[in-house]
Amino acid sequence: MRQPLKHPAATSRLLRLAPLLVAALPWIATATATAAQAPSAEALAQLDGFALGLQAAGQFSGTVLIASGDEVVFEKAYGARDEQQETPLQVSDRFNLASAGKMFTSVAILQQIAAGRLSLDSKVGEVLKDYPNRQFANEVSVRQLLTHSSGAGDIDELFGAEHSADRARLHSLEDMVALHAGRAPEFAPGSAQKYGNFGYLVLGRMLEVLSGQDFESYIRQHVLQPAGMQDTGFVACDDPAADLARAYVDVDGKRVRNCATQPRRGLPAGGEVGSARDMFRFVQSLNAGKLLPAALFEQATQTQREFMGLGFFATGYGKDVPARDFRWGHGGSTDGVCTDVRHYPATGETVIVLSNKDAPACFAVSGLLHAQWKQP
Repeated sequence: MRQPLKHPAATSRLLRLAPLLVAALPWIATATATAAQAPSAEALAQLDGFALGLQAAGQFSGTVLIASGDEVVFEKAYGARDEQQETPLQVSDRFNLASAGKMFTSVAILQQIAAGRLSLDSKVGEVLKDYPNRQFANEVSVRQLLTHSSGAGDIDELFGAEHSADRARLHSLEDMVALHAGRAPEFAPGSAQKYGNFGYLVLGRMLEVLSGQDFESYIRQHVLQPAGMQDTGFVACDDPAADLARAYVDVDGKRVRNCATQPRRGLPAGGEVGSARDMFRFVQSLNAGKLLPAALFEQATQTQREFMGLGFFATGYGKDVPARDFRWGHGGSTDGVCTDVRHYPATGETVIVLSNKDAPACFAVSGLLHAQWKQP
């Protein structure tokens, strides 16, 4: 959801500190992948030590899952489920997924394309026929919304303690879209790229109209259930469930739950809750063709513009970039939340880091292992 896409300087600093943070603790993977693909025990121990060092510095708590192909080779939780209590996190705990949840919206829209109800070049107004701003309705395409090149902008009323009253009165996705549906594109659609959340709310509303289901019901039935993601869904931020990782933010000099600054539950722009295992099931389901036709998914996870595929980050791809460095997935951050889900097709590695601490530490953890991964 509301997030800097990348934190290159801060992440780079953390990675440079990795050798200093490696704990002298031998860690042996609980499962062994194919020798040609698996990271070494030494590399996994370095990752573990790096995460432990960040935890000790108060910069990281969360879960880390590493898989080689379909086999999990590393899975560990770090830190506390709630920074104001002592209960340690468990690997099965659920976290706010922030903008990583945009992948669910992208899959749902691509399913509509696969079903012939929509195309990448369909315009907003073809589905939302009463959309107030006619320039936006007539010029903005599905492709542009997916790649953040529509000029849709953001929706600040969903974030920040100062907007709590706004959030309270926005009861439906239709209400949220209506808030800025009179706004013209920030730039000529297709002429630039600027990451934002409002375009994904428009996509979610288009999904509701096309499917005849509310957004949450559609995602549960057509994305989460087919992928076997029983621990992922739409949960209120203040839900008392014991397995929910709780995040905090500073408001008026006080440390409070981030519910004070966030939407109450997940939206098309992200914010669902889920576990690392479930996000791995999501990656596996996409790779196995359970959620999308293979050709469409391949198109969606190739770079369309800068860092974006069709709703997925698709980075490290292009001229003079080694094929092994290409990855798809999505990251996200918001107050007290940092998430990163990435899959490297050439090496078969999947890295999932979910954290209830502010960015950028989770990105440093997720990026540490790839350089040492063995080429298949």
